[in-house]
Amino acid sequence: MTDMDLIAAVSHRIVPPDPSIADAVGTRHELATALADLVDNAIDAGARRVHIRFLTRGGALTDLLVMDDGRGMDEAAIDDAMTFARTRAYGDNDLGHYGLGLKAASLSQADALDVCSRAVGGVPVGRRITKDSPSYVETLDPHQVGDALAGPVFRIPGADAPHGTVVHWRGLRTALVSPDPDERTEWLGGRIEEVRDHLGLVFHRILARSRVEIGIDEFDADIGEAGAVRRVRGLDPLAGAVAGVRPIALDGAVDGRPFRLTAVILTESALRDPAVLASARSSTTAGGQGLYVYRRDRLLQIGGWNSVIRGGRNYERLRICLDVDDPLLDFVQINPEKSGVVLNATMRRAMREAVSDGGGRSFEDVLGLARSAAAAARRRAKRPIVLVEPRRGLSRQMYDAIGDAVEFSDTDPVYIRWKRLPGTSLVDVDLEGRTLWLNDLYRPALSGSSRPDDAPLLKTLLLLLHSRFFEGSYLGDRERRELGAWDSIIRAALDEELEHRGLRKGRTRE
Repeated sequence: MTDMDLIAAVSHRIVPPDPSIADAVGTRHELATALADLVDNAIDAGARRVHIRFLTRGGALTDLLVMDDGRGMDEAAIDDAMTFARTRAYGDNDLGHYGLGLKAASLSQADALDVCSRAVGGVPVGRRITKDSPSYVETLDPHQVGDALAGPVFRIPGADAPHGTVVHWRGLRTALVSPDPDERTEWLGGRIEEVRDHLGLVFHRILARSRVEIGIDEFDADIGEAGAVRRVRGLDPLAGAVAGVRPIALDGAVDGRPFRLTAVILTESALRDPAVLASARSSTTAGGQGLYVYRRDRLLQIGGWNSVIRGGRNYERLRICLDVDDPLLDFVQINPEKSGVVLNATMRRAMREAVSDGGGRSFEDVLGLARSAAAAARRRAKRPIVLVEPRRGLSRQMYDAIGDAVEFSDTDPVYIRWKRLPGTSLVDVDLEGRTLWLNDLYRPALSGSSRPDDAPLLKTLLLLLHSRFFEGSYLGDRERRELGAWDSIIRAALDEELEHRGLRKGRTRE
């Protein structure tokens, strides 16, 4: 046989998991986070080299392999590894936490999971589970497992270790199914770069200390050849190597257990650093601002404030590192995908009370420095548009986006609100009340929400159109004629929009 043939199962056993675990397998994983979980396992197994292989057939991604040169597993170890939430003793430096990583990560992406392994001085062993029956564990033919481990597909390029593990995902559910080969190639290239960036961020400390080497390649099964290996480089999201970035250390304690926060305020050059850019792309917060949480040098969270502060445009340059050791796990909950944490209220308060050595700076002082840096950056930025400031009617995110793009005028801010207006006009400029009124008659059709920050696109466009009418102290004849012209155009567009939606017959345009 060849290592590409399906390895035959010679027996099976039933390993029933807790039903809640089986039902929730990998629901929050993405490709990059799932692969990071498998790299965790490889590092815990003492691997010096980890290799991720994207296997294609007919130009389409079909399989994915994660190979390592770690200690490998024997029969007992692989049975434990394929059992959901099997409790094991973790070492002081192990990255594993829940006992779910291998199964949850793999079955979040693939229909079937094969694990083939050989322990140091041991014999080949293999197991298989599927997404549909995760408690049905098949034992793979050991001879075929041995052949596969010795073959070119299951072997790390340039390595010849007699031990290690191969995790094989079959039936990938997340691969692009487009018939266009160029689209598939572009998609796969993009996914590989996303994985490289994510792994470079998550393991940057470990990579920097040369504890492990991570490579990625594509393997064309039709010709039996692998492409060039792409190395994963460490990406420090706190810009530790960028000149001018000065960390601020703050010490705190929660229930007598000490911790340290390391804050950085990114400089202009740091904002252009590849690691900072990669982390900003991966983060859910603007600019990648927020907390960067580590456990045993493994990055668990890329930005986000976890209700410690509200965040926003004044803190886009601020990043704070928190290292979580085991005593802090009573106050910091790690999610099963190891892609975020939850801080309890006690921990959040303790972080706000942290101070620098000697009490020279507090957490609030750091926030003040971040706000000052953001304000200085906005003053330096050239903004070609002057706009009246919206006070209410838009979300904080929209307010920040507008504030980053324009210069607010010196006039009083305006409110954007709904109320029933006489006639069919959509908009009324209330200069005295400093309010841009929208006709509540159309709210069900244009918004469908009762939130005060609803209809952001509509409100923003109307603000841009009517802002200048709020810059003076009164509306003259010229301004009123212009408003009338805008009103006529807007009502015509509104009538047509309602007609297209089947909400009105005929036009009301005057």
